[in-house]
Amino acid sequence: DRAGGVLCVFLLNKFFFSLSVNSFVLFFSKGFIIFDFIFILLLLFLIPNRVSAQNETDFGGMLTAEYQCGFANLYEVWVKEDLRFDHDFSQYTRSKTALGFDYKFKKYRLLHGLKMGIAVEYINKYTEKHIYRNRYRFSAHFTYKYDYRNWEFAFRTRYQMMMHDETRGYYNYKMQHVWRNRLSVEYRGKNSRWSYGLSGELIAETKGKDLFLESILLVGSVDYRLTRRQYLSVFVRDYRDIYITDDQIRTVFFGLGWKFKH
Repeated sequence: DRAGGVLCVFLLNKFFFSLSVNSFVLFFSKGFIIFDFIFILLLLFLIPNRVSAQNETDFGGMLTAEYQCGFANLYEVWVKEDLRFDHDFSQYTRSKTALGFDYKFKKYRLLHGLKMGIAVEYINKYTEKHIYRNRYRFSAHFTYKYDYRNWEFAFRTRYQMMMHDETRGYYNYKMQHVWRNRLSVEYRGKNSRWSYGLSGELIAETKGKDLFLESILLVGSVDYRLTRRQYLSVFVRDYRDIYITDDQIRTVFFGLGWKFKH
């Protein structure tokens, strides 16, 4: 059992690095995109429970609201707010306000489907010590999407830098650097208001000169188009930590989101 868990973590780390290094070189190979998507999701969902399961599972809730505004079919500015609750939906745990800017490479034929973006986020988190902590996150990402009939495959790589404001603790400020790689798929029926999505994301943190795979995020969602510009989403988010401690609690979030595209 222990050997199987170690092997699984090794394969995930190996794939994480190979995907990140080779993805941009092979972005325009259709077979690579579909094969890679299937491969990584199989790895993520087939991880043995003994590697990812915590001693106890908590259930939480999320509420999200997002506004997007596009310009010239190339630029997007968006703002997003979300609230999180845990302890079986009874306790506030986090709020996040985010502002971002994206650019689509539609002018370049070879880069069609590629998008880059930056974002800044303010996070207020309620900790186990009953203290509200402020965090500031800065991120940059590249996203590539490929459409095949009613399916949309996407790969996103994102680097984020988090500044922890701990002036009320032992540190004045503490920096955290994280690298995230996500593969997702979405299905939308012809002339249908409904769409269904599934994604798996590898989350790694830099510690000194080393990079460690810390956790895996799995998300399943169902979206409904209310009007031409408004969308409603119901989703489930499941974080699976690779390295766990005896007192660690796994939280599964059930969420409801609203989006407006201008």
